Amino acid sequence: MLSIAVGPIVLSISQLITLVGLFMFWGITYLQTRNNVQQKQFLDYIFTAIIIGFLTARLTFIIAMWQGYQENWWQIVNISDGGFIPSTGWGASALVLMFYARRNKLFIKAYFTSALITFCCLIIPTFFAVIYQAAVELPSSPLRNIEGHEVDLRRYKGTPVVINFWASWCPPCRREMPVLEAAQKHNPELVFVFVNQGESLLSVKSFIDSTALDLKNVLIDPTSNVSRETGAAGLPTTLFYNEKGQLVTSHMGELSQASLRYYLNQINSVVPLKKG
Repeated sequence: MLSIAVGPIVLSISQLITLVGLFMFWGITYLQTRNNVQQKQFLDYIFTAIIIGFLTARLTFIIAMWQGYQENWWQIVNISDGGFIPSTGWGASALVLMFYARRNKLFIKAYFTSALITFCCLIIPTFFAVIYQAAVELPSSPLRNIEGHEVDLRRYKGTPVVINFWASWCPPCRREMPVLEAAQKHNPELVFVFVNQGESLLSVKSFIDSTALDLKNVLIDPTSNVSRETGAAGLPTTLFYNEKGQLVTSHMGELSQASLRYYLNQINSVVPLKKG
């Protein structure tokens, strides 16, 4: 499972683990300090660390992918593109807490205990999430293209593949399509596949004809079998496979040019990516 629906909200497994981890760290610290007159200070420092970590993860991503934002500056503040470098964010948060806790044994003990318990509780689900993702291969469910011919996605094994799950009624799906179209055009060494979810051939044809998009490899999955096979619960979801047909990473939500380029770099290490 790559994502999970929590009521009307769909979260990727990595997002869910992160949120659970932050809540656990805060909650354990709260319980440890419930009889301490400095409890508000303990919790305020955590909040500050989370904010600084969040901003650091975003800022380092923007710096790393600066070129990708040149054509659309407003995307810098569009955090829905998933543009974060988690390691720098966690590092910044840890440094903030270490700074606040310096020379105060009570703070050091509370934060260390919270971190240790949270780590021990989340290491197993994190391990299984990584193992699951590594086991996800190119889908085997049969699909049809807009000409009505059957297509087996496994035939693309040997080339890095990007699979985008979309629907015409999905606003973020439509917004990211020009970004994916440009990437498909400028990176012919990659295979881009656009798998429509839950709509009829007529609806998909009508939508494609009504746009100026020139998308290749548009496929129809009227029963959403492929998204279920891969464990993708929300739209849009984009999967990135290496040339061995193994899932390297995935993204749930709208892609910007910068975030798409970041993911493509992970599966296309041999040929430098062209603009797009």
